[in-house]
Amino acid sequence: MAPADFSPPPPNVPSVAMAPQPYPAAPPAADVFAVAPPLFSAGASAPSSMTPPAPPVPPPMPAPPAMSSPPVTPAPPPVAAVPTASHPAPPQKTPTPGSPPPATSSTSSSVPRAKLVIQRGGTVGKEFLLTETESNIGRWDADGGIFPDVDLDQDDPEAKVSRRHARIVCQDGQYVLEDLGSTNGTFVNRGRRLLPGNRHPLNDGDEIIVGKTFLKFHYIR
Repeated sequence: MAPADFSPPPPNVPSVAMAPQPYPAAPPAADVFAVAPPLFSAGASAPSSMTPPAPPVPPPMPAPPAMSSPPVTPAPPPVAAVPTASHPAPPQKTPTPGSPPPATSSTSSSVPRAKLVIQRGGTVGKEFLLTETESNIGRWDADGGIFPDVDLDQDDPEAKVSRRHARIVCQDGQYVLEDLGSTNGTFVNRGRRLLPGNRHPLNDGDEIIVGKTFLKFHYIR
């Protein structure tokens, strides 16, 4: 190979100055990443590929069977009434004037009914029924809580009968009389004065004197 011929330029030819060439821009660094634009805006719907599938809808439940009403039991046929022989009701007794009233249901069957009738010293003929096993003779006193069965308050204007004067008790079907410590005493058939606490048997038709009031004892047959 022949050597290159480097001959100097002619002296009269001006030399041209060459401007320095800029170096090319460096490529971007490998760790710098461009921000990708969003796939969809806030107002737009997501693509169908990114929407989760809806849950499956369960099939409707079958309706429960209707309740059947219980069977109705037919009513038994009416029983024909058997004719019976009619009996006439017994005739009712009409009470005569002055007869004692009928016995009440509260009276025990073992207690015979009796009564006292005023003979003297008050309303003559006034009766007091003795339907209990124990009947007190005296005068009514609301303040003292005394309410005798045989109340002689209106038939004793002189107050000769004590508030708690005497008592008639039925023992084993027999009535007896007992004085309760009265002031003016208790007498039977105008005999001796009864001692308080001593019981005197009574017979039908006996006369009882308390204070100045005369009473007649009667059994009600």
